[in-house]
Amino acid sequence: MNQELSSLRKPEKETKKLLFDKGQEALQLEAKILPLRNKVIHLEEQAEGAKAKMAKLEERVTQQEVQLGCMEGELAQKTELFAKIEAELIEDATDAYGAGFKDALAQVACVHLEMDLTPVEAGCRWAARA
Repeated sequence: MNQELSSLRKPEKETKKLLFDKGQEALQLEAKILPLRNKVIHLEEQAEGAKAKMAKLEERVTQQEVQLGCMEGELAQKTELFAKIEAELIEDATDAYGAGFKDALAQVACVHLEMDLTPVEAGCRWAARA
Protein backbone atom coordinates (compact mmCIF):
# COMPACT_ATOMS: atom_id res chain seq x y z
CA MET A 1 0.00 0.00 0.00
CA ASN A 2 2.80 2.30 0.81
CA GLN A 3 4.31 1.47 -2.49
CA GLU A 4 1.07 2.19 -4.27
CA LEU A 5 0.64 5.42 -2.39
CA SER A 6 4.19 6.37 -3.17
CA SER A 7 3.70 5.57 -6.83
CA LEU A 8 0.53 7.70 -6.89
CA ARG A 9 2.26 10.63 -5.19
CA LYS A 10 5.14 10.59 -7.66
CA PRO A 11 3.04 11.80 -10.64
CA GLU A 12 1.41 14.38 -8.34
CA LYS A 13 4.85 15.74 -7.38
CA GLU A 14 5.92 15.82 -11.01
CA THR A 15 2.73 17.61 -11.93
CA LYS A 16 3.21 20.16 -9.13
CA LYS A 17 6.82 20.70 -10.18
CA LEU A 18 5.77 21.09 -13.82
CA LEU A 19 3.03 23.53 -12.75
CA PHE A 20 5.54 25.48 -10.65
CA ASP A 21 8.01 25.62 -13.57
CA LYS A 22 5.29 26.81 -15.93
CA GLY A 23 4.24 29.46 -13.37
CA GLN A 24 7.84 30.69 -13.16
CA GLU A 25 8.03 30.82 -16.95
CA ALA A 26 4.77 32.80 -17.07
CA LEU A 27 6.15 35.27 -14.49
CA GLN A 28 9.31 35.74 -16.56
CA LEU A 29 7.27 36.38 -19.70
CA GLU A 30 5.00 38.80 -17.83
CA ALA A 31 8.10 40.64 -16.58
CA LYS A 32 9.19 41.07 -20.21
CA ILE A 33 5.73 42.16 -21.38
CA LEU A 34 5.02 44.71 -18.64
CA PRO A 35 7.64 47.30 -19.74
CA LEU A 36 6.43 46.94 -23.31
CA ARG A 37 2.82 47.55 -22.25
CA ASN A 38 3.91 50.64 -20.32
CA LYS A 39 5.80 51.89 -23.36
CA VAL A 40 2.74 51.32 -25.58
CA ILE A 41 0.56 53.31 -23.17
CA HIS A 42 3.12 56.12 -23.10
CA LEU A 43 3.33 56.18 -26.90
CA GLU A 44 -0.46 56.24 -27.20
CA GLU A 45 -0.58 59.25 -24.86
CA GLN A 46 2.07 60.99 -26.94
CA ALA A 47 0.12 60.21 -30.12
CA GLU A 48 -3.04 61.74 -28.63
CA GLY A 49 -1.08 64.84 -27.64
CA ALA A 50 0.39 65.08 -31.14
CA LYS A 51 -3.10 64.75 -32.66
CA ALA A 52 -4.37 67.59 -30.47
CA LYS A 53 -1.42 69.79 -31.47
CA MET A 54 -1.98 68.92 -35.12
CA ALA A 55 -5.65 69.89 -34.89
CA LYS A 56 -4.71 73.24 -33.34
CA LEU A 57 -2.10 73.85 -36.03
CA GLU A 58 -4.58 72.99 -38.78
CA GLU A 59 -7.08 75.42 -37.26
CA ARG A 60 -4.45 78.16 -37.10
CA VAL A 61 -3.44 77.50 -40.71
CA THR A 62 -7.07 77.77 -41.80
CA GLN A 63 -7.49 81.05 -39.93
CA GLN A 64 -4.30 82.43 -41.44
CA GLU A 65 -5.40 81.42 -44.94
CA VAL A 66 -8.69 83.26 -44.39
CA GLN A 67 -6.81 86.34 -43.16
CA LEU A 68 -4.46 86.12 -46.12
CA GLY A 69 -7.41 85.98 -48.50
CA CYS A 70 -8.93 89.06 -46.88
CA MET A 71 -5.62 90.90 -47.06
CA GLU A 72 -5.17 89.96 -50.71
CA GLY A 73 -8.65 91.33 -51.44
CA GLU A 74 -7.86 94.57 -49.63
CA LEU A 75 -4.54 94.83 -51.44
CA ALA A 76 -6.26 94.36 -54.80
CA GLN A 77 -8.74 97.12 -53.94
CA LYS A 78 -5.96 99.46 -52.81
CA THR A 79 -3.93 98.69 -55.93
CA GLU A 80 -6.92 99.53 -58.10
CA LEU A 81 -7.54 102.73 -56.15
CA PHE A 82 -3.84 103.65 -56.41
CA ALA A 83 -3.89 103.15 -60.19
CA LYS A 84 -7.02 105.30 -60.49
CA ILE A 85 -5.55 108.09 -58.34
CA GLU A 86 -2.24 107.86 -60.22
CA ALA A 87 -4.06 108.27 -63.55
CA GLU A 88 -5.97 111.26 -62.17
CA LEU A 89 -2.77 112.86 -60.87
CA ILE A 90 -1.01 112.34 -64.20
CA GLU A 91 -3.98 113.86 -66.01
CA ASP A 92 -4.03 116.82 -63.60
CA ALA A 93 -0.28 117.31 -64.02
CA THR A 94 -0.60 117.12 -67.82
CA ASP A 95 -3.45 119.64 -67.78
CA ALA A 96 -1.48 121.96 -65.50
CA TYR A 97 1.62 121.62 -67.69
CA GLY A 98 -0.41 122.28 -70.85
CA ALA A 99 -2.11 125.31 -69.31
CA GLY A 100 1.24 126.65 -68.10
CA PHE A 101 2.76 126.08 -71.52
CA LYS A 102 -0.12 127.97 -73.18
CA ASP A 103 0.33 130.85 -70.71
CA ALA A 104 4.07 130.95 -71.36
CA LEU A 105 3.44 130.85 -75.12
CA ALA A 106 0.99 133.75 -74.79
CA GLN A 107 3.58 135.76 -72.87
CA VAL A 108 6.21 135.05 -75.54
CA ALA A 109 3.71 136.12 -78.22
CA CYS A 110 3.06 139.38 -76.34
CA VAL A 111 6.73 140.19 -75.93
CA HIS A 112 7.83 139.08 -79.40
CA LEU A 113 5.03 140.11 -81.74
CA GLU A 114 7.10 139.37 -84.83
CA MET A 115 7.71 135.71 -83.87
CA ASP A 116 5.69 132.96 -85.66
CA LEU A 117 4.46 130.56 -82.96
CA THR A 118 2.33 128.38 -85.24
CA PRO A 119 4.68 125.32 -85.13
CA VAL A 120 4.85 125.57 -81.33
CA GLU A 121 1.07 125.90 -81.04
CA ALA A 122 0.66 122.80 -83.21
CA GLY A 123 2.93 120.90 -80.85
CA CYS A 124 0.91 122.24 -77.94
CA ARG A 125 -2.33 120.93 -79.47
CA TRP A 126 -0.71 117.55 -80.08
CA ALA A 127 0.47 117.39 -76.43
CA ALA A 128 -2.99 118.38 -75.20
CA ARG A 129 -4.57 115.51 -77.24
CA ALA A 130 -2.14 112.94 -75.91
